[in-house]
Amino acid sequence: MNIAIITAKGGNQTLENKNIKEICGKPSLYYQISAAQESASIDEVFVSTEDPLIREVSERYGAKIIERPNDLSQPLSNHGDVIVHGAKAAEKLLGKEITTVTILLGNTVMTTAEDIDNAVNKTLSDDTIDSSMTVWKAQDDHPYRALLIGEDGYLKPFLDRKNTDTNRQSYPDVYFYDQGPWTVRMTSLLRSVETHEGPGPWWWMGKNCVPIERLWVTGRDTHTQYDIDIQEWWLKRYRLAGEKNPSNAEECKALTEGKK
Repeated sequence: MNIAIITAKGGNQTLENKNIKEICGKPSLYYQISAAQESASIDEVFVSTEDPLIREVSERYGAKIIERPNDLSQPLSNHGDVIVHGAKAAEKLLGKEITTVTILLGNTVMTTAEDIDNAVNKTLSDDTIDSSMTVWKAQDDHPYRALLIGEDGYLKPFLDRKNTDTNRQSYPDVYFYDQGPWTVRMTSLLRSVETHEGPGPWWWMGKNCVPIERLWVTGRDTHTQYDIDIQEWWLKRYRLAGEKNPSNAEECKALTEGKK
């Protein structure tokens, strides 16, 4: 059985009720629930929350609720601990063995059923794969160009590199998680509780995590009204219009040149 868990906490510090903020006439959370429901790969959809308003919206649109305990509902609660709790609780509620868990964020709308299917299928395509996650390739935002503001107020390089080339094409490829679907095998997720062997801060993803490249800003999550404005544009331009979202640089180039 393959499930989706949407993590959606109340008491947001950046934008009040951002998981249920209305975007194009629906609460933000609706778009994640419906994408998971439309996915051919997902058997059950859960929302992990402690918030009664989020619970009401989730149930209205057909998601099952995982009651998140208070100690996992704090601003500094570790997301991995929330996911592990949710996966165990879901398996207990279902009374069935779970094969994969796809984790979605409640405060982004930029996920399609196709994205979820890609993540599940990629993860299950080889027994050596623990998980998959959506990423975007950095160019202008490459770490070689990252800066700090020093105590004196002046800009300083984040990395202590001398003679960094101004030509971004000379940099090694670097990727960042883009707030889209994570899919992880249940066995890998539970093993990672002890090993913490996932890439970077995403320790719950297991050792062998494969990338699914999307275009920036495909997965933007919500911290400000500006983010909501971008998500509204994306919904109108792609998902609500029924047009395929470009998933790579070649498709984006074709779109801008009027070939699609």
